[in-house]
Amino acid sequence: MRPGWLTLMFAAALIFPHPVSAQGDLPPAGRSRFDQLIGSQPVPFPFSRLVDTINRQMQTDSGGLPPLKVTLIPLGRSLQRDAGAPDFFRYPRVVAAADGTGKPGTLPLKDRLFLGYHEKGMVIEVISYNDAAGRFEFQVVRDYRKGKTPQVFYARRGLCLACHQNAAPIFARPLWDETPANPEIAARLKDARRDFYRVKLTGTDIAYFIDASTDRANLFSVWQKLWQQGCGTGEAGERCRMQAFSAALDYARRGSLPAPGILPALDRAWTSIWPHGLAIPNPDLPNRDPLAALQSPDNDPLLLRPPLETWQSPDKTAFVVGLAGMLDVRAAQRLKAVDLAAPLERLRARGAFSARPFSHTLLDDLLAESGTPRRVRPVRLPPARMEPASVARNASPLVAPFRTHCASCHDTTLPHPPNFLHGSPADVEARLDHCAERIVVRLGMAGIPQAARSKPPMPPAAALASRGIDPAHWAASPELAVLKRLAASRLRGEDPASLLRRPYAQLRPCLPPSSYAERSP
Repeated sequence: MRPGWLTLMFAAALIFPHPVSAQGDLPPAGRSRFDQLIGSQPVPFPFSRLVDTINRQMQTDSGGLPPLKVTLIPLGRSLQRDAGAPDFFRYPRVVAAADGTGKPGTLPLKDRLFLGYHEKGMVIEVISYNDAAGRFEFQVVRDYRKGKTPQVFYARRGLCLACHQNAAPIFARPLWDETPANPEIAARLKDARRDFYRVKLTGTDIAYFIDASTDRANLFSVWQKLWQQGCGTGEAGERCRMQAFSAALDYARRGSLPAPGILPALDRAWTSIWPHGLAIPNPDLPNRDPLAALQSPDNDPLLLRPPLETWQSPDKTAFVVGLAGMLDVRAAQRLKAVDLAAPLERLRARGAFSARPFSHTLLDDLLAESGTPRRVRPVRLPPARMEPASVARNASPLVAPFRTHCASCHDTTLPHPPNFLHGSPADVEARLDHCAERIVVRLGMAGIPQAARSKPPMPPAAALASRGIDPAHWAASPELAVLKRLAASRLRGEDPASLLRRPYAQLRPCLPPSSYAERSP
């Protein structure tokens, strides 16, 4: 029996008995743009075929670049960062962003589709927009390899949002030193002598376009807040949204900026809805040179990112231009010089401008109302599926607290982040023992001043915030104290304080060596 077992059992019983709910992982309405793109067919393989499929949906830009911007990141910060070890430059991660105008008859993909693919991981991570829900969805394509049928699942949002804190894609700031924009990274990739799925080794141009696309995508949530909440409710709110949509159409069709006095309802509602201002999300990770001798802990994507700025009053021009950017410009230009007042009023009378997510469907409805409907081929979709998790079991008192606070990220079928809570009760016990050193350190970081931390604490600050828990309160909470004692009880005679003083890389690896893609069914 471990020391203090009865005391720990009693302490464990004091904390919440259930893990964080996964509600919201599946779309509350509609489906992701990736689902609509793929339909009921298998995800095209190899990756170059998937790239071709996506590019066929969009127009090549005026400079001749493909609409899907693709780059390579051999030494990155994603969950797939160790998949290529030890041949990182032979098996880099591929990152792609849709950055082209849609072809006629297709749903817009620009700033709505982002991919991360790793050959050795046999996984594609997908972030794509869901217009009906007004949010980005997070998905994972499993078994993405020759001889297998790829399987598409919706991922755990809690896990994804620990880094993707705005529920949207992220990318590094210039100079994008993790990509071939870094001459040394480009040289080592060339030395690997691979075609890299037909991805060209480019400089700062492609990295810039991906960065710009993620920046625009992160503002979708701002435009949705202003659209759904800022205009208010009732008929006044509907007319405010109708006016914003009309102004967005004017900008999309002719480049006309809105008049200064537009949207008075938004001005009136601002101070009551956002009395302390509206925070504008930050999509940018710090630039990081992975070949530098010393790596700053400030580069970790788990660290909370402060907002870019806080609006104390509405930027209505940015709002209108942002809405226009969410539309298919070519489809909007089909309206030409048509007087839209009457068809817009008919749409309003039918409830089209109620406080629901702004969607490209509004433009389709307006085109139909104006007598020029847009033809979009209907797509049959398979049922939406969640990523597999362990079958619910009655965890022992020494495991239940970890399931309460850690299962949303660590009960997964892939080993990154370490899936020490996945499997049978015996598997979980063995994995917790194996991971004890690193768990003790990551839990202990919560009590160390931020400037002195070698790693961000666990649970991540964003995960705590999503549950309404202040990280400073958590650091002094009895719940954390229980987790720390339970983890320390699994150490093999080690002093927890001494572990905190050791370099993190010298601690026992959390899970035994295994194939990156090895997983339970």
